[in-house]
Amino acid sequence: MPFLDILLLFIVGNVLGFVIETVYCYFLTGKIESRRGVVYGPFNQVYGFGVVLMTLLLPPLVGGNLPALFIGSALLGGLFEALCSFFQESAYGTVSWEYSGQRFSLLGGRTSLTYMFYWGILGTFYIRVIHPLLFRLFQRIPLSIKAPVVLALTLFLIFDFWLSNAAVRRWRSRLDGIPAAGKLEVWLDKKFTNERMLKIYPSMKVPVRDEAGCSEPQ
Repeated sequence: MPFLDILLLFIVGNVLGFVIETVYCYFLTGKIESRRGVVYGPFNQVYGFGVVLMTLLLPPLVGGNLPALFIGSALLGGLFEALCSFFQESAYGTVSWEYSGQRFSLLGGRTSLTYMFYWGILGTFYIRVIHPLLFRLFQRIPLSIKAPVVLALTLFLIFDFWLSNAAVRRWRSRLDGIPAAGKLEVWLDKKFTNERMLKIYPSMKVPVRDEAGCSEPQ
């Protein structure tokens, strides 16, 4: 795929992931909660990166073999989910999903066979059905429209990722009782209060890990 289409795919994956996660949460809990990964916009970067990885890695590895595609999607999705959980805990001291208390959990509760099964279904459906449709749609968009729109959205997402990172780090420090240092942190305290951050990231918890490496989010 051309690099411009990869960027567009990443953006679309962000939005589709946000929608899928929101709908899944609604059917699971009966209420609508924020499932975005950033402070502004309907974006979830985990799905954006995930859909790009599946697009670039799965077809060359498995070809057109359907069982291999399912297994590859399950393994790639589970490993990526675990890596994202590890990164989040390492960077912010928090987790947003935790399966330690569930049957078939793996890697200290960072993923599970159950959710790897879901990743297998999702990845297979995406590669076989959704991606060909998206690719044909991308090809029909005139470059004169595609290029500036993708550039503008990419720049906005870069800013959004940076601000979200700063807001989450400041939120975590605030919970630890660390006072603001500098104008940026003072502004973050006013703009992104604890109440607002809880609405944006309702599933984000601070884990307490046992000797086996499993956690109980607090």
